[in-house]
Amino acid sequence: MKTSLFRPLRLALLLALWTTTLMTYAKAPGHVDDPVGIQFFKGSWSAVLAEAKKQNKPVFVDIYTTWCGPCKLMAKQAFPDPKVGEKFNANFISYQIDAEKGEGIDVAKKYAVTAYPTSLYISGDGELLHRAVGYGGIPGMLTEADKAIAAAKDPNPVSVMDRQYESGKRDADFLRTYLAKRAQLGMPNPAALEAFLTAVPQVEWTSQANIDAVAGNLTTANSRAFEPLLNEVKSIRMDRTRMKTVQTVMQAVSQAVGRDERQAKTEAELESAIANTLKLRTALSPKPVSAADQQTMANDSRMNFYLRTKNMPKYRELATVSATKLMAISTDSLRARDAATYQRFMNEAKNVPDSVKASPNFTRYATMMKAIETQQVSGKLNSLAWAYFQNMTDPADLKQALTWSTRMVELDPKPALLDTHAQLLAKLGRKAEAAVVEQDALTKAKAAGEDTADYEKALADMKK
Repeated sequence: MKTSLFRPLRLALLLALWTTTLMTYAKAPGHVDDPVGIQFFKGSWSAVLAEAKKQNKPVFVDIYTTWCGPCKLMAKQAFPDPKVGEKFNANFISYQIDAEKGEGIDVAKKYAVTAYPTSLYISGDGELLHRAVGYGGIPGMLTEADKAIAAAKDPNPVSVMDRQYESGKRDADFLRTYLAKRAQLGMPNPAALEAFLTAVPQVEWTSQANIDAVAGNLTTANSRAFEPLLNEVKSIRMDRTRMKTVQTVMQAVSQAVGRDERQAKTEAELESAIANTLKLRTALSPKPVSAADQQTMANDSRMNFYLRTKNMPKYRELATVSATKLMAISTDSLRARDAATYQRFMNEAKNVPDSVKASPNFTRYATMMKAIETQQVSGKLNSLAWAYFQNMTDPADLKQALTWSTRMVELDPKPALLDTHAQLLAKLGRKAEAAVVEQDALTKAKAAGEDTADYEKALADMKK
């Protein structure tokens, strides 16, 4: 089973992670019907917009997925709360939709939803008024609601400014305000950003007044704003008074280089994206990035590209090199790395507020960090093995992947990795062995409170 890889994060990024609470490991949220809480509208997307028009209220849209833990937490804590219910029932038509099912797929795509939970506040005409990502507790939810109420009363909403921009308005003050609103909504306008960069001197691009608007509309490292933003992060990243700005800009430049890699259509475009990724890594690393680390990073990007473009001969070549290195790392070495990395994490965490340390997310993250190096190795082996399972048919390739999956489940026998191992066994015709491993995966998934539907289906197939 494909599973995400955990990677050590610097303190500034950890703070962003903890404050937005976007760690996701759980079942689907419940749909709360408690009369003292939020009353959710039942019906189609078009019907809820029509109801919003009828009542002259914005729509609050809770966009969730079936695997999102914070979604469930928000549904459990906030939706039944009397204060939340009072505010939301008075000011919004509330609606819940799964981003991965039915109409939710199109709604999530239309409003560029990429993280969960995402709360959208939308007019009856379908115009986005406000966006909040993650769950910051009941106080945070009430604060975001107040922002949405204010946005609904804005006499110059982004929809109006869209039309002004399309009609040719390009003065710097207008563009600054327009970009700031687009950034706040999480819907960047790269063309408007380039117009703004033309309208103001470069020295002003990263000024206090402009930096959030510029960073919030950066979509590619090929933008003229990329290097100035990167240089600004380097100069202010240790300034605690500007931590929020640092987080905003770091997220912007990181997403830009990641997006360029994912969207590369040719090897030339890929190599350009890799160069920018290495530039970012070098700029933000507290110490020089070794040539070996740079090569590993570049090859990881190339493997993703070859897999996405179905160039399996080139993927196999790099995957073999990567797996050979991973397989050569001893268990004792990994345990030592785990201990050292965890100690560094705890040293950095000394500067984290006690209120953050007391949060469930911090506790989960701290627990994960105790074995982070081992999990990275097992996770990388899992990615390689799963790619072979999905794309290779030659028994020799599958047997090679099985050696990788055998090692990874020795290191980290979590359900998703056990499932990969079982699937490879089954594809090689060893269904009886596969069923035993899949049953172990299912048992562990149930104990962890995970969604077990995929494991149950796989096990049933293996027993046929």
